[in-house]
Amino acid sequence: MTEDLKEYDKLIKEKGISDVNKMLEESKILTKNIPNLKERHEKVVAARGNVIEASVKIETALNELITKTGGENLVIDSEKKELHLITGAKKENELGSLPSFKKRMNVFKEILKKKNDEFTFTEYIQSEEWKKKQIDFVKHFKKCELCGETEQLSAHHISYANFGHESVSDVKVLCWQCQLEQKQNPIKLPNSHEPPLFADLEKFVALRDIFAHVPISWFAKELEFDDNPQYKHFFKLDSKWKNVRVAFEEFMGIQKNILAVIPEYVKQVELERKMMSSILLGTELKNVSEDDKRDNSTN
Repeated sequence: MTEDLKEYDKLIKEKGISDVNKMLEESKILTKNIPNLKERHEKVVAARGNVIEASVKIETALNELITKTGGENLVIDSEKKELHLITGAKKENELGSLPSFKKRMNVFKEILKKKNDEFTFTEYIQSEEWKKKQIDFVKHFKKCELCGETEQLSAHHISYANFGHESVSDVKVLCWQCQLEQKQNPIKLPNSHEPPLFADLEKFVALRDIFAHVPISWFAKELEFDDNPQYKHFFKLDSKWKNVRVAFEEFMGIQKNILAVIPEYVKQVELERKMMSSILLGTELKNVSEDDKRDNSTN
């Protein structure tokens, strides 16, 4: 052990590697001529702390959404003999498989896209346009594809590739009983618009990484992050983020937007619950939406 330490000391001297004490001394020499260093340092510490605290709030909200919303619409629990309209995308004990903040954010993006597609689809199948198409499809096929029944028929998508412009190859006709026994394919609409928040979520993660990993360039006129080659990739989305104030203000603005969107998303999930229940009972979507608006206006 002693011989190993001697070799280590020898290597340090040969390579000119600074030990911890020497690094501290060198740091004091380098920073002693920086004006207002203490004040600047306190601002950076405060900014980093606020960013991490804001990230924790968002991560807590994401955990709630991932475990309680965004899963399958109609799930039958055979053991409890219960029907659930919404279940979580992941169970609480599965959150450990999402070690990074970015992975949680990606799950959130998947949930938002899924909900957006499902909402668009539900509006469409309740529209007069689809009702007219459905009549034509039923006339074309004449009977249930599975059992041959000729009563209580309706058309159902087997492909979403031509969503909104369906042909007979995109649908199948089923009777009411066979429809209940079918498990619906996941609704993934092609060329559907991404929710506006998507771009902000990517920025949010990138800004969080900057505050968590990039050191400060103390000799810059303004408070700036270090942009030497090993850190340049952090600023690929926006070079203006080198400025600490600009990066901080944009991060906090996005956090505010995310926290504003989450309650709206939860309302959409609740409305979807009502829609699914009401559709099963035969109520029109527009009536559900109007009832929901009245409920919200009285709260």
